[in-house]
Amino acid sequence: MMRQATIGMRQAVLALMTLGWAATAQAQMTVYSDEEDYTYESREGLEFGLNIGVYRGYPLAAYFYDGSGLNELGLTNVNAQVWSIDDRLRQLQSQQQSHPVSGILNEFPNWQLESLPLMQYRPAMFFGLKTAKFWNPETALVLHVDAIQMTAEGAWTLSTGLLPDQGQGNLDIRTYPILGKEQRLNVALGYRTSVYLAEGASWGLELGGMANAVSIEENYVVLTPTAGNSRYEVNLLTSVNVGSGQLTAANNLLTQWGMGFYGSAGIDLDFEEGGHIELNARVSRDNLMLGLNETRGWNIAVFLTWMMPSEFGNFARASF
Repeated sequence: MMRQATIGMRQAVLALMTLGWAATAQAQMTVYSDEEDYTYESREGLEFGLNIGVYRGYPLAAYFYDGSGLNELGLTNVNAQVWSIDDRLRQLQSQQQSHPVSGILNEFPNWQLESLPLMQYRPAMFFGLKTAKFWNPETALVLHVDAIQMTAEGAWTLSTGLLPDQGQGNLDIRTYPILGKEQRLNVALGYRTSVYLAEGASWGLELGGMANAVSIEENYVVLTPTAGNSRYEVNLLTSVNVGSGQLTAANNLLTQWGMGFYGSAGIDLDFEEGGHIELNARVSRDNLMLGLNETRGWNIAVFLTWMMPSEFGNFARASF
């Protein structure tokens, strides 16, 4: 009697842990034959997972941060403005003489902007959540929610009006970096199917729609003095200043949404102890909204997904 009570308590605890960890329903069916016995794993119910990977943004969208002064935020952000590099540096030099960048510019007798940058996005890490509703191993509805911190970068040149140090050429040209930062949120809803590859492994294919949200955070240039390693940032994205003098970086810009579609393919590996690991490559065609700029382009992501096992105890015992 005591042994039966102990077994009953263990079963109750295991059931509670299963419900608290994930709402996943999986079952196994053993098929017997004259040649060999094998086990077929069914897969149905809700599963939850974690995404981690690398994201590469469409480079033309990064030109919103090129410092040309041609990009506008629109009427939805009337308290912020985007400066051109030339206008912002001249505003700074004339109204903030104590600023270190004004000191750098004052050393140049007749400086002018030489060229604008070629912009691109750095590859970025992203993290997200995945939910999947399985009807069987080959059919599922999936939802991804991924957050990405993007950085656009380029290099612009300034003609100082001085002669070159080595006497080569007619102009002294300095090169400085320009950067833009934004937050992206990708929400993808799609259909998933799979193709058997080997025991415990299959190809996974997804196709669906994607909504993306873009929140602009920063846009600035960096200048360095002729001597020393100091770096000074000058914001191009600032709050509107009705007077004169020091400008502050803009904040609380409205998030803008765009729509697109995606497709992905990958390998799904399952573990005897429970849970799945997926290695995926995804391509999406997105409509990106940055201020008044609307850019359609391809974005690429490579990521790993861990689909949580149905029982916490099985996960603790799993060997990867």
